[in-house]
Amino acid sequence: MKSYLSNVFLAVPAAAALFGGPSVTIHDGILEGGHCENGKGGYYYKSIPFAEPPVGSLRFMPPKPYGKYHHGKLDATKPANSCIQFGSSFLPGGAYSEDCLYIDVWTPAHASKHSKLPVKVWVYGGSDTNSGISDALFDGCNIADDGAVLVSINYRLGPLGFMGLKSAGIRGNQGIQDVLLGLEWVQKNVEEFGGDKKKVVLFGQSAGATDIFAVASLPQAPSLMNAVIAESIPDTQVLANWTMQSTSASYAKALNCSASDKSCLQSKTVTEIQAAYANDAYLKQGLGSASHVGVSNPVTHSFWPYVDGYVIAEDPSTRGPQVPMVIGYNQREGVLDTLAKYDSIALAENATAAQYKTFLVQNFGPAGAKLVENYYPLSLFEALTGNDTGLAVVQATAQVVTDAHFKCPGYQGAVEAAKRNIPVWTYEFTHNSTCVWLDTMSQAAIADYGATHTAEIPFLFGNLYFNFTSPCNSTPAEYRLGEQMRELWTAMAENANPSTDDVQWPAFKITANGSSTPGLVIGNSTEPGLIDFSACALWEEVNAMILANNGTAVITPSASARPTATSTSTPTGGAPTLSTTGGLVGAMLMMGLAIFA
Repeated sequence: MKSYLSNVFLAVPAAAALFGGPSVTIHDGILEGGHCENGKGGYYYKSIPFAEPPVGSLRFMPPKPYGKYHHGKLDATKPANSCIQFGSSFLPGGAYSEDCLYIDVWTPAHASKHSKLPVKVWVYGGSDTNSGISDALFDGCNIADDGAVLVSINYRLGPLGFMGLKSAGIRGNQGIQDVLLGLEWVQKNVEEFGGDKKKVVLFGQSAGATDIFAVASLPQAPSLMNAVIAESIPDTQVLANWTMQSTSASYAKALNCSASDKSCLQSKTVTEIQAAYANDAYLKQGLGSASHVGVSNPVTHSFWPYVDGYVIAEDPSTRGPQVPMVIGYNQREGVLDTLAKYDSIALAENATAAQYKTFLVQNFGPAGAKLVENYYPLSLFEALTGNDTGLAVVQATAQVVTDAHFKCPGYQGAVEAAKRNIPVWTYEFTHNSTCVWLDTMSQAAIADYGATHTAEIPFLFGNLYFNFTSPCNSTPAEYRLGEQMRELWTAMAENANPSTDDVQWPAFKITANGSSTPGLVIGNSTEPGLIDFSACALWEEVNAMILANNGTAVITPSASARPTATSTSTPTGGAPTLSTTGGLVGAMLMMGLAIFA
């Protein structure tokens, strides 16, 4: 593996603190950190405040930069509080608090401010309702061992992080502003940890990818980062302003507050804030609001980034990123959410055709559902499963979620970058892991998940040993795959280009109908290849239908978007493909229909 430690200034920095652990002096005072364990040579500095606690009169407000440390020093060895959570998935564990605006930093042991190392800044996913930097999956000791600096940023979630209510003087996008202030902190302080503020890559996954895509579209982006990597992005379009206003007004009512009474909203307890979120029926209505398998769009009733005219002045999907970008997806993104919908594989096998139709209508409206069903007919999936309707429903649902919610938003983001001559690269992650990587997954069902949502994260952090109910260690080949992926991500920070000496990553090119698009296929190794985005023309049309009707999607599908239900080829306009890189259906063919068997 290429090492950046050759650039490290080896003179002992301010890490030989009197208290016995590493330390570093930044603008706010002295940070006293800790040593990575288990043979790792890096240092960590945790729970570094970058903003004042957003409580009281600061709740729902932009973050206020943190001042000096008390007594000039800070114990930076303990995990940070996670922000208040608003769901049950991807919970990071540990303490939850509104006092959560902290940063974690990992750095090579002998780095100094002269080292000029590449910097990776991490923004976690979790639907903008869950997760936090203290999740063990995001431990950065391996990245520090690679010779890079890792910075992870906490940001506010749910209504605390995204509610915008003009009538109450709440602008919204607090979570986006948290990330922006965190990036300003990086520019101000990262050189003290050995990083180069001109070699910063901002990377995030799922909702975190939507958040960083929005940040990367802002005018100030080039001053805050060198490049951006969006993994499994569910949206490049953010919420419409009117959607956020109506959602926030309903939420205020659920809190028994007037939509103009900010002081009432700020006076509620955390328990009341969470209970109102759980009980507000409006949040469960509208297209894309379905539990577990909602495919969100700009009119979905949710707390999400939105065009507020100030922080986000223009929709990121039309403005595009302002810095070089990698954007990609996992081959079977939708499997994780689909299995969560049915609670278990056994229950999933009893799914009905009526449930598939309901899923489509809930997410795309009656007219949109007809259009999608033409492209993803249940009969096609039944033909692949020996007329097993339950299994076909699960596969069809997972494929729709994969393409609509992750694959094609990423493709559209790449297209917008390419149109503006912003360098862009794309990938498909196809590796089937040996071990499950979340404690909500069953190791006995590992073959059922495949390269599903979040599957790439353990490789990018090098955390490939797990001990949930029983120990499971990844293979040597998987450790090497993780090293390769981290090298590529580090190269993006170093050069604003993800290619390395070992892997030449072909640049994205706009092709006819999205077919045969150059990219990187990350399977058992990393190989340049072609990715089929031809289905994305369908999703562009469906999205346009939804927006044209403010979420009702009642117009008639165009005649050109109606392939025959039995077709297994790619019709004009895009349809599900059966290639080995075409998602769950293609994988099913290649694996002898082993998935969910």
